[in-house]
Amino acid sequence: MLKRSIYLFSFLCIIGYGSAMAQEHDSHKSSSNDHATHHVEHKKHAISASVNHTMIFNALKDGENPANITLPSFGLNYTYMINEKWRIGLHSDIIIEDFVVKESAATTLNDDHDGGDIRGIERGTPIASCIVGIYKPLPYLGLLAGFGREFSSHEDFTVVRFGIEAPYHLPNNWELFGVVTYDINIDAYQSLTYGVGFGKLF
Repeated sequence: MLKRSIYLFSFLCIIGYGSAMAQEHDSHKSSSNDHATHHVEHKKHAISASVNHTMIFNALKDGENPANITLPSFGLNYTYMINEKWRIGLHSDIIIEDFVVKESAATTLNDDHDGGDIRGIERGTPIASCIVGIYKPLPYLGLLAGFGREFSSHEDFTVVRFGIEAPYHLPNNWELFGVVTYDINIDAYQSLTYGVGFGKLF
């Protein structure tokens, strides 16, 4: 739990520092950035892809005690810009490895299992797709929340997602961004995903 909090706090500090530097840069070049912002506001759609790492909490290896593991993953998103502050999108992530997680307390209580080895939930390259709403209190900071479904060859679960993203506008309607999301798979497991990616506005 302590390590998890340290990772999240560090990431938030980095994003906060980046936002502060971006605002300072804006104060020196307000006219050019106003023009860029005006240009971006005319774009209503964005598609993006990211390369991520996903930390799985309470994962099992060979029936051993639960531990946190980190696996490679990818993200693919579509976002619609409602206005300057609000966006809505379909965000999907895929973990490209198989893994097993410890059964949740709720699942264990509903099972007839009488002890012995730790019971696990198998996940085969799961794909989590969520409808998310994004609020941008600052040009370089977005807060997101939503829900969806994680699909796997073994079993599907409902997902609740929270996260933050830090986009930076590039020329020709491209966007560089960092993102961190926290997924709660109902009656299954929880995970933390962080990564970087590129997006195209059109």
